[in-house]
Amino acid sequence: MTYGKKELRRAYIARMRQLDIKNKVKEQEQLASRLYDQPEWVSAKTVALTMSQSFEVDTGPIILHARHKGQRVVVPRTLPNRQMEFVELNEETQFKETSFGLLEPENGTVVTPDQIDFMLVPGVAFKENGQRLGFGGGYYDRYLAKYNGFTCSLVLTTQLADDDEWEPDQFDIPVDRIITIMGNGEKHD
Repeated sequence: MTYGKKELRRAYIARMRQLDIKNKVKEQEQLASRLYDQPEWVSAKTVALTMSQSFEVDTGPIILHARHKGQRVVVPRTLPNRQMEFVELNEETQFKETSFGLLEPENGTVVTPDQIDFMLVPGVAFKENGQRLGFGGGYYDRYLAKYNGFTCSLVLTTQLADDDEWEPDQFDIPVDRIITIMGNGEKHD
């Protein structure tokens, strides 16, 4: 059964917020471990990650892991007209809170899409084939339209959707791979 995207977003975010913290931490650790084993992650020199919200998979440990491994970490900054860019994260990075309650860098070196090897893409719900239901602003879909590197999403069990829950529209861009505690799902061309 197909639902409206707004209705689905609310339902999935509510499910994510209700996830037991112990189970969430356990799942996050398993997801991160699977991520670190992905060949695309291992070979990536520059990785794009988000500054996660409390109900999402915590990207803090992943950012620390990447920096410890010597990878360049870039995080998103929103721009007018629902655009975004990625900025290098370092010790001098200063953050501001957006109207959405997200942290984003105020300063830093902007990195072009062709400089990013691996992008961890956030979302609210995901299908095994890589289709994602984002937060509704279209920022990532616009960026992914000009990005040719590898895309991946870490998916909590509560974020897994049935194939018929929503129909992707012409602007929805799937990720190359989803990682769950049960395994990986791949994009179907």
